[in-house]
Amino acid sequence: MAMRWLLKGPFFLLFVVLNQLIVPVVFSATDDIPRITVEELKVKMDKGEDVVILDVRAGREYTESKIRIKGAIRIPIVQLEARSNELPRDKEIIAYCT
Repeated sequence: MAMRWLLKGPFFLLFVVLNQLIVPVVFSATDDIPRITVEELKVKMDKGEDVVILDVRAGREYTESKIRIKGAIRIPIVQLEARSNELPRDKEIIAYCT
């Protein structure tokens, strides 16, 4: 799968959970990907922790949504592998998807 490289990098990849629901993601039978709730993310942001928010929504998921996370980097999931050089390797990355 195109995103497997993210799990091997020196950074942490977490998936944001909206409304306390886990967003289903398929990673070739791997379900040990750390997840984070909206509340946990807010605490990190309020503490000023140096995290990168990565918005991977594409197409209508993004354009029709009223949800925008201030300071997030937007790279649609289909472009993620090609644009991975835009992401820092030394920071925690929290991906937001729907």
